[in-house]
Amino acid sequence: MDSLYYSLYFNFMSNPYGFAGVLFAISAVISFTLALCLIEMALKTLARWKIYEKAGVESWKCLIPFYNVYNDVKLAWNETWALVYLFSAIGTGLFSAIASGASSVAFEVVSILVGIFFVVIHIIYCVKLSKAFGHAGGWAVGLIFLDEIFMLMIGLGKSQYKKNEAPAEPAAPAVEAPQA
Repeated sequence: MDSLYYSLYFNFMSNPYGFAGVLFAISAVISFTLALCLIEMALKTLARWKIYEKAGVESWKCLIPFYNVYNDVKLAWNETWALVYLFSAIGTGLFSAIASGASSVAFEVVSILVGIFFVVIHIIYCVKLSKAFGHAGGWAVGLIFLDEIFMLMIGLGKSQYKKNEAPAEPAAPAVEAPQA
């Protein structure tokens, strides 16, 4: 046991580059991961900003947490489903956190059911968002699996928001005046 202690001590503590090298490697990995997360957040914010501009929504709304998710879903759907989507996302997180610490099977079952409900709602949202910008089902699949990339393509590409365009109503038939 003493030989292991002395071996670790002399390899890391007495060697000026051993322990410092390990700390440098750990800090490099953490810094790289943090940089990637910041780049992803910046690109996602840029995509939402551009999507909001195309949809005629004030772009600053994409900067407020939870409110931006509500507005994203409201672009593709309506206010009621935007609230359902938001609360199911929050509920999924809450129930999974409770289920991880609880020994009750009921919490685990509810957590799974809320999670499945959220996945279904998210898939429908992706389909509606792709249709709102004039795209077909392939874009919905892209939004489901590669949402950051496809949101950037919608925001920075030539996609146009078509959700608010009302279909052309047929002209009302002319009413003839009664003959007297």
